[in-house]
Amino acid sequence: MIAAVTIACVLVAVAVGGVFMITQMVAGGTSTTPEADQELIGEVCTPGDPKQEKGSVEIPEKYRKFVDAAGQESGFGSQVIGAQIQQESSWRADARSPYANGIAQFTPETWAIYGNGGNVFNPKDAIAAQGRYMKKLRTLMEDHAKDDEHLLRLSLASYNAGPGAVKKNSYDLEKLYNSKPGYRNETAPYVENIVAAASGNYTSDCRHSTSIPEGDIVETSMSLAWDHKVKLPFSSAGNHGRAEARPEYVTVADSLSKDRHTAYYTDCGVFVASVMITSGADPDFPKRSTGVQLNYLQNSDKYKFFKPSSEGELEPGDILITPGHIFLYTGERNNTATGRAQGASLYTRPPSGHDFYLTDTSGRTYFAARLKG
Repeated sequence: MIAAVTIACVLVAVAVGGVFMITQMVAGGTSTTPEADQELIGEVCTPGDPKQEKGSVEIPEKYRKFVDAAGQESGFGSQVIGAQIQQESSWRADARSPYANGIAQFTPETWAIYGNGGNVFNPKDAIAAQGRYMKKLRTLMEDHAKDDEHLLRLSLASYNAGPGAVKKNSYDLEKLYNSKPGYRNETAPYVENIVAAASGNYTSDCRHSTSIPEGDIVETSMSLAWDHKVKLPFSSAGNHGRAEARPEYVTVADSLSKDRHTAYYTDCGVFVASVMITSGADPDFPKRSTGVQLNYLQNSDKYKFFKPSSEGELEPGDILITPGHIFLYTGERNNTATGRAQGASLYTRPPSGHDFYLTDTSGRTYFAARLKG
């Protein structure tokens, strides 16, 4: 038996194979050159309230004139611009990801070109820039579109993955989606949800929605954590990591507990609990403290608790835990060092890509817990 302890989950392992370097951004965060080859990262993907009546793009009245103007500027109309914003940020003017900002989720590089000197967090400025950028993408894609709907899809894919990625794949969306997991898992549902919303058949099944597939640990983890590693300066502030975490995770973490303890949004135990509880896989999972969680996992009849000697013994969805730290094995997501696991690290990282290892540099051996059935 392993003694249950309550050491904070501070990650001390050395990165395996280096850090995943993000070359470009999503949603509005593209290179100015169409030839740019871009790595897709998780965007703010909140396609709206599932309780809303399907078929509606609900444009807040205070933004209506901005959206109408942007729709006219882009040539795609208000419904498309509104559906994009609904998908990008759920109309949050202060929306942030580690690399994109504002209601329309622009990266600094793209904002410098299309922002016209405005404030990315000012909806009037951002929505106008969105209209200008969509107009530019429409122009770039026009000669390669089969019809109006194909033109819209190409333009939306370019807004999300970058026009360089679309061009590199010969303006073939199926080829684009199959070229990298990120494009298949992020860009494809991004395009489909916006097209459906704008045409009156809105869906809320985007992969990064907080509408989580019940019982699916891996999909839930990928819905709440960034796919790439996010590293932050050390801080013990209660809200540390909140702005840098996925908005979906913040929503879930806030609902999980009223106890906003030290660096709450970077707590590894809170993340794993959020995944297990939100997915419905284990509603009884302890909400915090790796010591309590370790004791629970090794004594619960729900789990197979074992000591793996190699990665080959693991399955996606397995929990890896040792006194002081816990993270999730998610299987092969991409070919980076952080492409096989996800987790948080107290004081330094919100939920995001996690280096995979079975023994860390302090000699701590990780145990695995697999939910039975």
